[in-house]
Amino acid sequence: MFYAPKHSARKPSPVRRRMAGVGLASVATVGASLAAASSSQASTVWDRVASCESGGNWSINTGNGYYGGLQFSYSTWNAFGGQRYAATADRATKAQQITVAKKVLQLQGPGAWPHCSRVAGLTRANGAAVSVGSTAAASRSGARPARSVSRSSSTRVGKLAVDGIRGPKTNAAIERWVGGSVNGTLTRSDVQLLQRKVGSAPDGVIGPKTVRALQTKIGAKKNGARHLDRETIRALQRYLNAR
Repeated sequence: MFYAPKHSARKPSPVRRRMAGVGLASVATVGASLAAASSSQASTVWDRVASCESGGNWSINTGNGYYGGLQFSYSTWNAFGGQRYAATADRATKAQQITVAKKVLQLQGPGAWPHCSRVAGLTRANGAAVSVGSTAAASRSGARPARSVSRSSSTRVGKLAVDGIRGPKTNAAIERWVGGSVNGTLTRSDVQLLQRKVGSAPDGVIGPKTVRALQTKIGAKKNGARHLDRETIRALQRYLNAR
């Protein structure tokens, strides 16, 4: 009688082991390739947006109140956590600017770049929009968690938080005040309406003269700010709440 050893389980042949190894390696390679393709696609679409917004110059600062390749205003850069990288977008790296842009895209959609998003074909999907994170992280960055904000909820009528952050709800209140398109994104045409409202030259750029005229209109302290700083935005939020 023949007795098989206790541990005589059949071992795979070297060829079979090699084939299995090739299969696993192939799966890993395909996964890495897909991830790289997705990242590359996002980078490419942001390059197209930057080309339209700033000529592709990621360190541009022309003094018009918008900074970097994707032309962030100071308040938007601050609200979405950009100041963890640099005071203004033009001082941050391209990758850091895109990281902040993805958060803006998640919350506000492509309309945050009203003209150039159409030119570049930007969508939430191909821009690799990401959540702004937990409630705590969103609070630190000045933005609401993306999961709790929709276009309609971000622009609905209601009292503004007097926090000095010009987010979508404050933008919408400004747009209602000046008679603009109430979508939570302060576009160049909205800025021109604001400038006419406060008696400043309607060039679509929020600079020192516009800020000074706005401060006069709403009774805020004239502090020499060159952009819509937190103190002025807080005063504006109080003014709009009282209307």
